[in-house]
Amino acid sequence: MKLRVLAVATAATLSLAAPATVAADDESPHYTGMRYDNGGVATPIGGPVEEVDRLADEITAAGRLVVQDVAERRQQLPYGRIETEAPRPGRPELVTYPAPDGIAASQRYAVSVSQFGRAQQSFVYQTDARKPDTNLGTDTSWTSFSFSGIVHVEVRDLSDTATGCRVRPSSLRVPTRFHDGSCRFVLTDAANVSVEFEPNTTNPVEHAMLVFANPPETDVPDPDDPNVRYFGPGIHRLGRDVQLHSNETVYLAGGAWVEGAFVGQNLENVVIKGRGIVSGLFLDTGDQDQNKSQPGLINILDSANVLVDGITFVDGPRFNVRALGQYVTLRNLKIMSWWFSTDGVVGGNTGVIENNFIKVNDDSVKLHWGDNVVRRNVIWQLENGGPFNISWNIHEDVENFHVYDNDIIHAEHYRFPPQAIFRSRHAGSGHMRGYLFENIRVEDANWRLFYIPLENNKWYDPALGYGEISDVIFRDITAQKPFRHPNVVTGIQADGQTHLVHNINVVDVTIDGVCLASAADGNVQIDPATTDEVRIMRTEDC
Repeated sequence: MKLRVLAVATAATLSLAAPATVAADDESPHYTGMRYDNGGVATPIGGPVEEVDRLADEITAAGRLVVQDVAERRQQLPYGRIETEAPRPGRPELVTYPAPDGIAASQRYAVSVSQFGRAQQSFVYQTDARKPDTNLGTDTSWTSFSFSGIVHVEVRDLSDTATGCRVRPSSLRVPTRFHDGSCRFVLTDAANVSVEFEPNTTNPVEHAMLVFANPPETDVPDPDDPNVRYFGPGIHRLGRDVQLHSNETVYLAGGAWVEGAFVGQNLENVVIKGRGIVSGLFLDTGDQDQNKSQPGLINILDSANVLVDGITFVDGPRFNVRALGQYVTLRNLKIMSWWFSTDGVVGGNTGVIENNFIKVNDDSVKLHWGDNVVRRNVIWQLENGGPFNISWNIHEDVENFHVYDNDIIHAEHYRFPPQAIFRSRHAGSGHMRGYLFENIRVEDANWRLFYIPLENNKWYDPALGYGEISDVIFRDITAQKPFRHPNVVTGIQADGQTHLVHNINVVDVTIDGVCLASAADGNVQIDPATTDEVRIMRTEDC
């Protein structure tokens, strides 16, 4: 895979000997905090830190280019237009979808939606826990509809045991009204939300209820187009290894239930879109080890200009959506799966991952291939994996990841020490650099915020060598609860060398109401022998 390199400040371009306080103009933020250098030297920070601001600006600029490049390529796709590129409808619209024959409705919840006082039922699906020996939740229910204008939503708890309700992510500030077992609220924009009934609104939420309020569909394919595979409402049993083709559109209409796993390699101009569902339950062996030989639900390799939009993926026994190549858009996907090894999404280099809802039991978003923008996603992390994974033994040198405006509404970690919201399992020889995580909100999580090591994990051959992690910024991040385990930044001493984790910056990060300005504030463990340039600092406004 060819990596498109964009300019980004690295340790080679930023002086390792830069003073903790750098002269700057009046517009530069004033920071207070601590810098921890190689050998354990700790230096107070009191003033501007231009090199960090410059690095953030360069990653942001690189991300803008990625978004622009991907959008330009997407214009070449058949049926590739997305709703943000189309004029808004002139009038309100509400579309619900039929229940596929033979698919049972949720036993836990019922949903109605309405506009102008005209109510209609929105079918509620249910998926049950597949790894009940470790899964904390018992089941997940969900409904999906599309709308513009204003929609009134009523979710009924069929157990009649609820005493109140709330809607996550909290950042949306959706007011609710609870009465007689029903939660009522209003949406004015598309959103993927969790409706949670008191008293069970924190981990573990035993019976999850999700509402996927989609925008109106745009650029719906013509079912008679010979380059379109059109799946209408109902059940479609395709099996595994469904071959994709260049210049092809696969469309799943609302109410379509497709049992299939799609594969392709060396493709160009591929669209997979709609409001239908891809189920991987037919692949599930019921055994964790055997499931590792099963395919992902979408596995596209070495390809270019790929759009996957609007689909719901459920009960995959392996990873869900992998689209490796260049110019990839993964957007408004809804993903729910229960096993270890059920990763959410991974895009290639030069990709946009946006507006998705991911509830999986391995890494939700893999940040492995460079030039990625990851924004406006909602993540419910199960007990394994992490919402954002920086590496899994990657050997290529990659850079430029702008991850911003995301919500982690739950993280159910409770048994594996390396788990964290931001985590790395990097034992590869690649240099992973240029990560800007900002404006990220962590709600119901208490295990660990970040775990950034170089490590010799059990999946790696040490003879392949070790790389680096550098030029990472965590900025404007809030976590509502304290964490049980320390945050970790450490490199590794191996093969007679020291492999560094360096230029790691924690800026305006708030945990349980405390804005961090030192390692002690955030219970951050920094290995002095294998790290350098670790800054923990805050502005006056934090």
